[in-house]
Amino acid sequence: MFARRSEEPEEGTGPRIFRDPPRTLFEEEEPEEPPKGPLFPRPVLRTLLGVFFVSLMLTADWYGLLLLNAEGVHRQIGGLNTLRVTAALMSGIAIPSALLMLHYRRLYSYTSEENVFFATAFSISFMLGLPCLLASIFG
Repeated sequence: MFARRSEEPEEGTGPRIFRDPPRTLFEEEEPEEPPKGPLFPRPVLRTLLGVFFVSLMLTADWYGLLLLNAEGVHRQIGGLNTLRVTAALMSGIAIPSALLMLHYRRLYSYTSEENVFFATAFSISFMLGLPCLLASIFG
């Protein structure tokens, strides 16, 4: 009536860790979820990348100007306007990088090179721009 099980386990049974061969260090893992396709169409993606890189270039120029001539900038436009310009330039980096991070997360995964780059750019610009924005609003 009931079949007896053999004492030896069958090939391919048991926990997965013992069935699969060990992975090498540089072997790719399977993605958590299959790619769903791009979030933005190509013209919107190019526009976001353009805004991101132009804002990045202008921000680097602005910080270079502040590094070389902070007293002259402060005297010319004032301290509050200096903070406002800095906050605007930082938001020019933070907003496109957040949108690009969402785009590349949907296209690849959380650990893709593009997603890590834009997440880092977003976090740095947000941490630098938020205090400037708050000081310029309430200042």
